[in-house]
Parts: sequence; C-alpha cells; structure tokens
Amino acid sequence: MLTTIEKVLLLQGVDIFLEAETEHLAKVATIAQEVRFAPGTIIFREGEPSDALYVTLEGMVSLRKDELEKAIVKERETFGLWALLDESPRLVTAVAMAETRALKIEREYLYDVLSSHFDIVRGILKCLVRMIRGSLEK
Repeated sequence: MLTTIEKVLLLQGVDIFLEAETEHLAKVATIAQEVRFAPGTIIFREGEPSDALYVTLEGMVSLRKDELEKAIVKERETFGLWALLDESPRLVTAVAMAETRALKIEREYLYDVLSSHFDIVRGILKCLVRMIRGSLEK
C-alpha cells in the first residue's frame, strides 16, 4: 500500500493535478484508494452510474464502446473523469489489459476537496480544454 506522501508524488505527475498545490494534493491522496485489477477485469461498464475517477499507476486499461477500443490509458493517466464531472452514466467500458494498479477517487469525496481548493478545479478545467482542443484539431 502506498503512503500518502507516495500518492502525492504520483499525483503531481498527473495532467489534471499539475496546477494543484502539494498540500491540496495531500487531501486528494488521503481520499484515493489503491486498487488492483487482473488482466481482463472489467473495471466499469458502459451505461453504469459513474462514481469514481481512476489514475493508472501501473499497467494499461482499454476504454471500449460497443466492443470497439476507443483509447488505451497508460501509467499516470486518468479515466472516468468526464462522467464523474457531469454525473452521466459511463460512456465506455474500462477493461484492464495487464496487471493494473490504480488510484480510485470517489466522486463524493473529490467534490468535498474541490469545493475548497480552486487550484485543483483550475487544473481539471485546463486538462478538459486541452482534450477538447485536441479533438477539434483532428
């Protein structure tokens, strides 16, 4: 199991948390649960309610829609962010492609942290804008 300090160090390299102050990341680290998935494990399914965001620490995760692979999530990348923020059902199914370790950050706890730490909100917004711009430039 990772310590809070180890989680903070890992989170500092994740795109959505690049704007966050270290002390605020410590609050995120305390609510982040370390989880493990065997290859082929379905982490969540398309259409399910969204309750958490994941940060991949080791391994890879396939994001699939209607059985077609839409993206592969690698180390220090997030998945589950979109549905988490707009509270809509999951748009994709997430499947571990290898032994995978991740941090799971549940929505209700993340919202508590976001409500008092705008630097984290700003980082998430900047990341979302980069994603949208990237998709528009294709």
